[in-house]
Amino acid sequence: MRAVITTLFLTLALPAQAADLRGHGGPVGALAAQGDEVLSGSFDTRAILWERDASTAQRVLRVHEGAVTAVAFLPDGRLATGGQDGRVAIWGAEGVEPLSVEPAHEGQLSALVVSPDGTTLASAGWDGRLVLWAMDGTPGAMLEAHQGTVAGLAWLPGGRIVTAGSDLRLRYWQGETLVGTVDLPAPPNALAAWGDGVVVASADGVLRAYDEGMVEIGLGGRPLISVAADEGRVAVASVEGRVWVLEGAALSLIYEIAPAQGPVWALALAGGELFTGGGDGLIRRWDAGTGQALGGGEAIRQAGYDDGSLGAHVWRRCAVCHALDPEEGERAGPSLHGIFGRRIGTAEGYEYSAALREMDLVWTPEAVAELFEQGPEAYTPGSRMPEQRIPDPEERAALVEFLERATE
Repeated sequence: MRAVITTLFLTLALPAQAADLRGHGGPVGALAAQGDEVLSGSFDTRAILWERDASTAQRVLRVHEGAVTAVAFLPDGRLATGGQDGRVAIWGAEGVEPLSVEPAHEGQLSALVVSPDGTTLASAGWDGRLVLWAMDGTPGAMLEAHQGTVAGLAWLPGGRIVTAGSDLRLRYWQGETLVGTVDLPAPPNALAAWGDGVVVASADGVLRAYDEGMVEIGLGGRPLISVAADEGRVAVASVEGRVWVLEGAALSLIYEIAPAQGPVWALALAGGELFTGGGDGLIRRWDAGTGQALGGGEAIRQAGYDDGSLGAHVWRRCAVCHALDPEEGERAGPSLHGIFGRRIGTAEGYEYSAALREMDLVWTPEAVAELFEQGPEAYTPGSRMPEQRIPDPEERAALVEFLERATE
């Protein structure tokens, strides 16, 4: 069955009833919510456990070398986090030191989920592996689940595990045994359990539900990059920053919102609330039934440096991860105050990767321009900076000129 939905955008400007969750210094790429708590992971290398009602951080957890890309609640108040470094960390019900940190993936983790009976943790990664863990953080079976990235992972109530891969396969596992495969019509970007089946957010802008049959919902035509589900609803978000909430077996649209935070990389549904995390580092809160904004939606801003120039406009893409004011310190990346003439990997107070600390490079206007012409992966290999380029030479030059003014 195929249904294509035409939607109307809802502009919601109702009084705030709860505060958004502010504390990350970089894009939020992982969210989980349970009871009165929210667990988030960010490119700033931190995971934060939040008390939802008070909108405050209970604990800030940092052990990963790179972005925290997956999070999960474990039984008895424990937590699990996975990162860009391919490691899984288990945290106790209290404290900020991990109980264990173990490598299992050759590359970034994409998902962490707990079995319905609470006895096993599963992780998936960009290396194509599905790994089953004991709850004390000991890795067990390592399965070569897909050729390429495992983009999503879910554990169904009946005990089967479902993985979605960039090889266009949806695979069903019973423990370590592959019990079924479904061909996917488009590359998957995220996966969530939905009743006795799953929902898949796809790169072609279609949300697909797989159970006894298949339901397809076209949403805007832009790549869908995150999805979450609870007992009654499914939330899915696109790379352009729109979020749709649907309900029922036919996945009927309830509402659409645009959180205005760039790509929405993470979603969570719990306790009648929807949580969205994206490029601006703020976790926004919404009434899951109506789409009403529950927080103020004010993210990190650099308004004092906006001089109306093209360079200031380009800088907005950088402001989520870097500050210009030395008093603001580090975010996901170091402060850029005084960058020109400084050797790479030497800004005080920031923990650089070993690759950058060993690199022989001094930041000049020309070097910054070359960084964004070639991209961080090619120009500064080993960097934790997300891959991004500025192909327009006019925009690169404008950004460099702006930085020369703003970082002195």
